[in-house]
Amino acid sequence: MNKKIEFILAIDPGSDKVGFAVVNYDLTHGEMGVVYLSELHRIFKRFCENTENLPQAVIIGNGTAAPVVCKLYNSLELEPPVRFAEEKNTTYKARARYFADHPPTGFWRLVPLGLQMPPRPVDDYAALLIGEKYLVENHLAKTT
Repeated sequence: MNKKIEFILAIDPGSDKVGFAVVNYDLTHGEMGVVYLSELHRIFKRFCENTENLPQAVIIGNGTAAPVVCKLYNSLELEPPVRFAEEKNTTYKARARYFADHPPTGFWRLVPLGLQMPPRPVDDYAALLIGEKYLVENHLAKTT
């Protein structure tokens, strides 16, 4: 018997780009990515529609684009409930998390991380942090 993994779909809403992350209740993560806001409906449908293992909730960061993202999600009439989470400083923290996962190499090892910018958007890492924070603060994380 396959045990279904409990997870949430975390969203870092932006006015142009949106980060998403599948965050498991044990604080590991699945798929992460960055999409344009105009493509976000595909992500919602992929994870929240016609699947055997739905997210327990869709967690949306409470930034300025949150109402737009929530309205889009609600228009799709999907089953998982929406919850909002604080996203203050997540973009800054996402840079640090990115560099922890992808340490600089070569000459860049000598440059302080505070002076470096990741070579790609880190909205997916911001979504991951939003999801982890939500699970921990709501005492839903299942760590051993």
